[in-house]
Amino acid sequence: MAAVSSIRFSSHLLRSIKRQIREVRGPEDDEVEAYYRPYSDFFRHRSAVPIEHSVFLAECRVSPLVLVGDFHTLDQAQKTFLWILDEMGKNRIRPIVVLEMVQARYDTPLLQYIRGKIGELEFLEQTHFFDNWGFDFSHYEPILAYAKRWKLAVHGLNQGQSLSYRDHFMAHRLKHLRDRYPGQPLLVLVGDLHLAPTHLPRELAQVGFARPPVLFQNSEAVYMRKLRNGVNPSGWFRLGGGRYLVNNTPPWVKMQTYLTWLEHGGEALCQMYGFCRRGEDPEEAPDLTDTVVKYLDALGNLLQVRHAPPDFEVYTFRSLEFLQDPYFRKGAGRRFAALVRDARSVYIHKHQILYVPELDLNRTVEEAMHFLMHRGFRTRSSPVAFMGRIHYYACGFLASKLINPLRKTPDASQMRDSLSSFYALAREKDRIKLGRQALVFSRALEFFQLMKQPLGLARLELEPMLLADWKTLYGLSQQIGYTLGLGLYERFDQGELSALDLRRYAFEQQDPLLFHDLRIEARVS
Repeated sequence: MAAVSSIRFSSHLLRSIKRQIREVRGPEDDEVEAYYRPYSDFFRHRSAVPIEHSVFLAECRVSPLVLVGDFHTLDQAQKTFLWILDEMGKNRIRPIVVLEMVQARYDTPLLQYIRGKIGELEFLEQTHFFDNWGFDFSHYEPILAYAKRWKLAVHGLNQGQSLSYRDHFMAHRLKHLRDRYPGQPLLVLVGDLHLAPTHLPRELAQVGFARPPVLFQNSEAVYMRKLRNGVNPSGWFRLGGGRYLVNNTPPWVKMQTYLTWLEHGGEALCQMYGFCRRGEDPEEAPDLTDTVVKYLDALGNLLQVRHAPPDFEVYTFRSLEFLQDPYFRKGAGRRFAALVRDARSVYIHKHQILYVPELDLNRTVEEAMHFLMHRGFRTRSSPVAFMGRIHYYACGFLASKLINPLRKTPDASQMRDSLSSFYALAREKDRIKLGRQALVFSRALEFFQLMKQPLGLARLELEPMLLADWKTLYGLSQQIGYTLGLGLYERFDQGELSALDLRRYAFEQQDPLLFHDLRIEARVS
């Protein structure tokens, strides 16, 4: 267990997720980076003293304004706000609920929704929720349901434009609501970054709010510092000056939810859930195996492939106990453990283990496809293993694209554009952070260029690509595979390939270049 829960493992996992976030998102926007710095500085040396949650709740009961930090992709952040709302209700306190997720100008449809005059679909459309916010509505719906049940007033807080302007606007918005509801407390859910002392709190001080209680959620700096010091990083903490912190989610899980959202995007959430998830008990953990079986059935029906009754285990970031098996300490098993630590999903055929960091649509379907193929991930660096991984990734991406047509991956043209942008980066630190992605794109383009030559790709031309470190090598095979999978989907969508062609590609052969008008001059062996 020590190997699984070690600080080194956790730190590596967190760094890997952040690297993937950078690669998906690109260089940090200058405004966001400057805005983040005071927040980061605040926590860097801030003492966090453990307390009982009752200490924070006692302050909530007597304050005219309470600010609760939000991490928009983490449902636990919204659940904490709902819990505070419920605890205040138990003390017969009826706060005015103020939510950043809705722009202030849409108070009318918000009011109509709370009063039951319009339905959820109308509310989301009239507030332009996925254009203006874009995060999973199912995380916020229970808050609105609570307000609807107890007939609480709910108002939007948000406004467009720059982050600093939003702080100014939100402060004056809260002053307006205080004047409108004299004597009633305001309970506010707003992005955690806005709560740095020099941001929204400073603007609030200028309009007459003197140090309202502030609850930050899930500080990575505090969590990792306490973990390194051998202290329990979870629980409630006092930060001083009316500021509090609750840590209830490890930072790698928190950041993985953001990465998942980046990969899906608001439009995919619309398509996946019909605006929000249905039929889920928020208090009950989902049945992971049942979720995978649903995807297996969908893929089996589409590709006309029967699958045996499920005989596998599904694991996520929240259940890493499978790594305690001695198999994962040496040889191929050790490489699989490294893949987990690098925040990658993988199907381990030998042990019938399907691992995804989060049970998100894209990667869960990928690994369900690999299970359906009865083919595991090849860990070696030989040409055969390299081409096998390309086929593995091409089939996985193809399957996820069939289930989620909005999924994206760069094609050759976009990779070239990305490389041009990379070489134009002015800041050395941006080039360092995105260097591996640039190397992967560069070698992927080289791979496709070699295959277009009259004699195709010879083994001797392939082998120099295999000298890279394993992370780059796996990333390269993934990008090539994803690009090939995208090409297969596009030809299927245009009617050039049939479902039977896709079945043949995935299940009846292992040549990743089949149907791509590309060739290998000598069979790689």
